[in-house]
Amino acid sequence: MIRFNIREIGGLSQELKMRILCFFLLASLLCFFLSCASYEIVESPVDKNSEKFLDLIRYIVTPQEENIFREMPPEDRHEFVAEFWKRRDPDPETVDNEFRNIYYTRIARANRAFKAGIPGWMTDRGRIYVLLGPPTDVIKKSMGDATLDLQKGLRELSTDMLEQGTRTERPTEIWVYNQYPDYFSGPLRLVFVDYYSTGDYKLNTDVTVRPFNMMTHIMSDPDMIHYQRIGEIEEDESSPRILPFLDYSKALGRLEEDGKENYTIECFFEIPLGTLHFRKENEKYVYDIELSVKVENIETKSTFEQKKEIKKSLSLEDLRTGINDRHSLNEVISVPLEKGANNIYFSLRDNIRQRRLRKLETIRIK
Repeated sequence: MIRFNIREIGGLSQELKMRILCFFLLASLLCFFLSCASYEIVESPVDKNSEKFLDLIRYIVTPQEENIFREMPPEDRHEFVAEFWKRRDPDPETVDNEFRNIYYTRIARANRAFKAGIPGWMTDRGRIYVLLGPPTDVIKKSMGDATLDLQKGLRELSTDMLEQGTRTERPTEIWVYNQYPDYFSGPLRLVFVDYYSTGDYKLNTDVTVRPFNMMTHIMSDPDMIHYQRIGEIEEDESSPRILPFLDYSKALGRLEEDGKENYTIECFFEIPLGTLHFRKENEKYVYDIELSVKVENIETKSTFEQKKEIKKSLSLEDLRTGINDRHSLNEVISVPLEKGANNIYFSLRDNIRQRRLRKLETIRIK
């Protein structure tokens, strides 16, 4: 580093002293930037099969799950698919996954029933059918006509609420669900309108419909983000638990260069404490994780891997505070890189739960 003290210069005007100072400041900045090489992040396109899977589960995948899936290396995504359906299986002891079977059956039926220039399951009626299943009652109103009452024997609501006999300016369907009185504070009434007479009925009811009825008790949290609950930590190890997603955030630091085209970069992990699994040991709660960063240069095929093992015990009070306040572990691993394109594989392994999650970042050193 260049060090310079303007007081050491004598016999010069103040203006000249300032010019000399500016020169040395600029020289220092130039040396600094020369030591920091630049890189660009290369966006890896998601393959067609992965995009098709995300498209099919669009109504039930959480934002957190989708982010995890997109950040995973392509060769790891089959593990995510298996875990995705496993988390939703209401009876893991059986061969069939009832949740998955019902979901795909509803998509197939919606495709046949609600085609309107786009696949039937992608229309508003198709989406509601997939999420809530068949309605208790359907009321159809043709444009300018009186109500056409369908499945009258199944209806349990008053005719006043259904507005029987009224006229409509557009083809309209009213779907009534009596199955969820607690969730919707009574019967749910959804109005679909075919504004352009194309057969594509748009939902005209201001209501948020979540796939709550297609989730097991394991997926019952209101915000669908699952942190391990303290009460379950103290239960017997053999009892069922609500397990959180194994997840973390990753980031890359500044790329350093020594002037001889030798590069290093810092890789940052931010791991929410609530995503880890704990083992009770002598009145303490232990987490045991392994972090690693593997670098693969795409052109030269050279590889490098750096690992870090972390094992720590917490009191129940500290663990309770850490999870409830959503504290995170922050770790960094520095790795060497080569010029060109580099795949950087971040990896977190929970040794207690015997689970691993890898994420991929691809960068190109200019």
